[in-house]
Amino acid sequence: MTAKHHGRRGRPYLRGRAFVLAASEVCWICGHPGARTIDHVITVKECRERGLLHLLNDPANMRPAHGAGNRCPECKRHCNQDRGTGEDKTARRSRDW
Repeated sequence: MTAKHHGRRGRPYLRGRAFVLAASEVCWICGHPGARTIDHVITVKECRERGLLHLLNDPANMRPAHGAGNRCPECKRHCNQDRGTGEDKTARRSRDW
């Protein structure tokens, strides 16, 4: 039987997120305090491609980061979004009409 992954609403993800943020709120990308979201070290896309679904909710694969709605108060970045997913962003553009 395979484990079900419910994304950011699932209990395993929320528990892992709470565990990581209770330990530290210093963003692992910029090094400034005040991070309220988490970032996956091995991205969600990589975990799915490589069959590492067990790492999606593992606190060992999560780090605190500044994200959407949680801009860094010092460098004014959304570190998690700036880091990106490693996807080719040009592949999703509409064709030129």
